[in-house]
Order: sequence, then C-alpha cells, then structure tokens
Amino acid sequence: MKKGMILGISILFFAALWCFLAMWEQNRVMGVPAVTEAEAEELAGEREPFPQEAGAQLEINGVRAAYVGAEERYYIPKNLKEDYWKGTLGASASGLPVSVVWIRDGAFRNMEEAVSGGHEFRCLIYSDTEYAYVSVLFTGMPVMSIDGEMGQPGTRVAVFDPVLSMNGGYQTEETLAYYNIRGNASKRFEKLGYRLEFFYDDGSEGRDLSLLGMRSDNDWQLKAMYSDRSKLRDKLSIELWNEIASLTETQADDGCRMEYLELIINGEYAGLYGLVEPTDYKSLGLDKGSDLIYKVAADEWPDDAMFDESEAAQSFSCGGVNIRQAGKTYYDGIWEPFRTFWNSGYEMASQEDLGTLYGCIDRRNFIEYHLYYNAIAGMDNRFKNIIYSTVMGGDGSFVIRRIPWDQNYSWGDDFETGEDKSLKNIRYNPELARRWLNEEVFRNMMEYDAELSSDMLEVWKSWRASFLKEEIWIACAREQMDYLISSGAFARDSARWPDSGNVEGTEEIEAFINTRFSWLDGYLEELAAGQPQETGRAINN
Repeated sequence: MKKGMILGISILFFAALWCFLAMWEQNRVMGVPAVTEAEAEELAGEREPFPQEAGAQLEINGVRAAYVGAEERYYIPKNLKEDYWKGTLGASASGLPVSVVWIRDGAFRNMEEAVSGGHEFRCLIYSDTEYAYVSVLFTGMPVMSIDGEMGQPGTRVAVFDPVLSMNGGYQTEETLAYYNIRGNASKRFEKLGYRLEFFYDDGSEGRDLSLLGMRSDNDWQLKAMYSDRSKLRDKLSIELWNEIASLTETQADDGCRMEYLELIINGEYAGLYGLVEPTDYKSLGLDKGSDLIYKVAADEWPDDAMFDESEAAQSFSCGGVNIRQAGKTYYDGIWEPFRTFWNSGYEMASQEDLGTLYGCIDRRNFIEYHLYYNAIAGMDNRFKNIIYSTVMGGDGSFVIRRIPWDQNYSWGDDFETGEDKSLKNIRYNPELARRWLNEEVFRNMMEYDAELSSDMLEVWKSWRASFLKEEIWIACAREQMDYLISSGAFARDSARWPDSGNVEGTEEIEAFINTRFSWLDGYLEELAAGQPQETGRAINN
C-alpha cells in the first residue's frame, strides 16, 4: 500500500515537473524568455535608449545575426520541420553581453504561417541602464551575411543554418573571406552571382568549412538564379546529373551540389541564392599534378591556329575553352588531350577519327551526357557550360569525361528571340518537349558508330526503369517549390527583383516532364530502329 502511494506521488510529481518545464519552454524561444508588452514597457521605462554608437545587436550562438538595414530587422532561420527551437539567441552592446527578451506574440504558435507570411516579431535588448527594441523576421531557409568590400580582403561572412547542417543542430559559422563577381553572364543582370574564398583569422588561405550539409571547402559559388523564373531548374538539373553519376564506378564524372539560402550583403537584402560546391580537382578525385580540367564557358570554337597561338603564348585559354589551373605551371603538351579530342570529335571525317576519339573519351559517359541534356532540354549545355574531366595515364594516354554546369536554360526554358527580347533572353517554350537536341561531336559519332543508337536506347531504358520516372521528378519539383514558398524566400526574392519575372508553382515544369520523357521513349526507339520520328525536328548548334 505504502509503495503504491509513493509510486503514485512520484508519477504526479514528474508529471507536474514535465508540465512546468513544457510551459516554461513554451515561453522561451531560442533560450530567451517572452514577456508581455506591459512588462517590456516597464523594463524600457527604467532605462535610456542605447546610443547608436553602442551597436546593440542580436547574436546567434555568439555570432552577430544577419541584419537588413533598410528593413531595420534581423533575419533568423528556423527549421519548419521541427516544432522545437534550436540555437541560442543572445545580445551585445559596445562589445559586451547584455540581456534580451521576446515580446509575446501569438504568431509563435503558428510558425509556418508566420514564416511564409513574413510576420515581424520583436525583441527588447537591455542593459542595467539602456534598452533598444529590435525587429526579427524568421525565415525557413539558411541565411548568409557578407560584410565587406567586394574584391578586397577583410570581408566577414557568417552562415546560419538550423535546416541542413550535418549534425542536426543550429550551425553558425563566421570567417574571414574574399568575394567577387562570378561568371561573365552574371554581369549582365542586376542580381549578381558571386565566388567566395575563405581565410583563417590570421589572413592565411585555405580555411575549409562544411556549409548547408555539403562538403568541407574554402571555395564556394553563389548562383543568383536571376534568369531562372522558377528557381528550380539548376537544382533539378544538378540532382538529376548526380543520380546519373552515382551509377558509375568513377568519381571523375561527379557533379556539384547546390542548396538554397537567403543572402544579405552589407546590410542589404540580396535575395534567394544557390550555394554551390565547385566542380574541381577535389570533387572529381583528380590528381592536381597530372590530371586536367578543361572548361568550355563560351561559344567561341577553337581551331588549329588558335591552339597553336595558345601553345606559343603558354596560355591557359583557347577560344571559349579554359584550363583550371589550381596552381599548375604551364608545360608543353598541356593542350594536347583537348586538342586531340577536338580534332577527332568536332572535325571527324573518317572511321579512323572515330577510333582516335574513342581512344581518348569515356564513350558511356558521352552517351549519358547526351541523354541527360536531352532529358532536360539543356539548350545551353550542348557546346558550352561543359567541364571536361581528364584523367591522365602514366603512359601518356588519357580519358576525357563530360560534366554539365549552369543548366538554367532547361526543363522547357528557351532562348528568347526578336528585337524586343529582354535582357534575360529567356522564355518558356513548350515545343522543346518534342524536339531532339543535337551537338556536333555526338552527331559525328552517330554517323560512324552503328551501335550508338541502340546503346543509347539501352541506357535510356535502364534510367526509365529506375530513377527517371515522371512522378519522381514532379514530386521533387513540388517539394523544392514548397520549400521556397513556405520559407518566405521566394516571395522576398520576387519583391526584391521584380524584373526576374519569378513564376510561383511548377505547372510549366510538370507539363514539360509529362511530355518530354515519354516523347523521348518513342524517339529513341525509332532512332535505334533507323526511323526517327518526323515530329522530332532536331535542334543543332
């Protein structure tokens, strides 16, 4: 009897304690208590406003939170898939820690609606003698802030990520960095892309950080996605190529990864960006000392005269092709692998040329690349926006593989034509769903390789039986779009960059997928049979 009473009392005690802790935690957000308006006014009434020079500010895990000056509010990420709070909010003034409380707000009970709607919360920062009210916007997406002059050392970069961090916690990173504009095409647009390089606190190079659940590196890219109205096309294209590359036995064809974040530069909201791992010697598992990466970034085709000129000048550039240096010193023959590929592939005129080409490329990879950009209708990935991963053998042989990058003209988006075309030069073209895209090397291969069409069909069928199903990629598009919308980032980017013409929803991409994959089924069947569909008008360079 006595044991039963003790057990009952213990259960009641722990239940009461649990309820108390739960209620206590409900009144705390990121470890900070919430007070009523009246209580906040009472605290403020006993103090004077912080002077501007005191720099009263919010911090997350000890790192200054991202702040947008024009909006006079902080951006704090929240993982919307979790109903609990991670990370510790703090405050400082004049470099010293001070106190902070939230003002109670019913919107805390429905964070999904508050985040997607851009609801503004308030905090009170106070010391023994001074106070300041500050505003907070919660976003469902990681945030990066960059503070410093572009192209100059001493820039500070901070990343706040409770959504994608590898350890599942609230990851905050702060580092010295250097940033500059990334890509020639990016310079045409108002919204710029950037390249980041991280440094140690002493200014030395090579500080590697793992960001947004991706690899640890000191070199990162920020894709502006200005000309992608859905902000999905690069993401879907990257995911699809990575599916293809995962089925091969070599790392030398691996693509990059990309995750979304919101970017704030020098207190100005810059919008929705894709943080991208570079495709480089590290990601491809290449030997920096012997292997090579050739990158085709422009439509300027090289020829023998241009190769001769580049070799004479010891240049790492030839027409629209560049060599990723990565500390390399120029040496005689550095252009020979690509020149051999070019002359046998682009200038193919005989069965002997085909043999030379097949002696220096991974034929399966070229088939996969050709089917890949046809699956997404990658209009800009037939000649340019290709990385050539080149593995050198000890006997002077080499193997070249193709890897895509910058796939924004895809999933139904096409080049705009006419005198009234916009600066973005892009439009949705439903006719692309029923067109076969050609490029010079593969067209030459098909002329001299009688087995190529049937081998293409075999690879395509294996994809269609596994990962390349309409429902999979429609679900992927919807999931990513839901993330962009529910985080509030898509609406903010649309407001910040109205000329980008953002299209909320996946209707266009779904229509493309539902037509494209099945159309390619029939086209490739008839191509293998020597009877390509008449409706499949090819698009050449």
